[in-house]
Amino acid sequence: MPRSRRPDPAPSSPTAASPAHWFVDETKAGRFIVVVAAVSTAVLGVARKDLRQQLRAGQRSLHFTKESNSSRRAVLKIIADLPIEVTVYRVSGKHGSRESRERCIRALARDAVNARPRRIVLERDDSLQVHDERWLYEELGPGNRRDTEYLHLNRHDDPMLWVPDAIAWCIQKGRPWLDEVANVIVRTVDLP
Repeated sequence: MPRSRRPDPAPSSPTAASPAHWFVDETKAGRFIVVVAAVSTAVLGVARKDLRQQLRAGQRSLHFTKESNSSRRAVLKIIADLPIEVTVYRVSGKHGSRESRERCIRALARDAVNARPRRIVLERDDSLQVHDERWLYEELGPGNRRDTEYLHLNRHDDPMLWVPDAIAWCIQKGRPWLDEVANVIVRTVDLP
């Protein structure tokens, strides 16, 4: 059963104007989707701690495609209870992966101009990093590049990268998984 929307949403989404960190991941399975999880800087420490507690002995990070269903449910409960806001960027039509990614990264960068997040963290993909950086640089413009830091990290470097990974997986799988995190998805942007 879908959880109801929190009455007092976190002021950290791409549509809000408070300092936040944006964590970005994608799914290429089916429709190309980029998920941005916006998290207020005030809750980052607690959120990271809660997520790290889900690691099994010897595990460095979570990757939703490799987790058991019970592990997925535990992580999704944490995510659903976090004061985060998620924006989903979806590309329609048949485009190559790089072209679709460019559309999504440019769109989220344009949203960042208004929302002014403190940091945008993308999951590292060495084959795309130089392109991401160029697209962000071009879209953010000179003034916003001073205010918004953007960087690429490996998934084991920051557990907050597990959040957009999990949500992208849920979107791809649909119901009932999507119902688990529907309350944190505040906006979907469909791109041509």
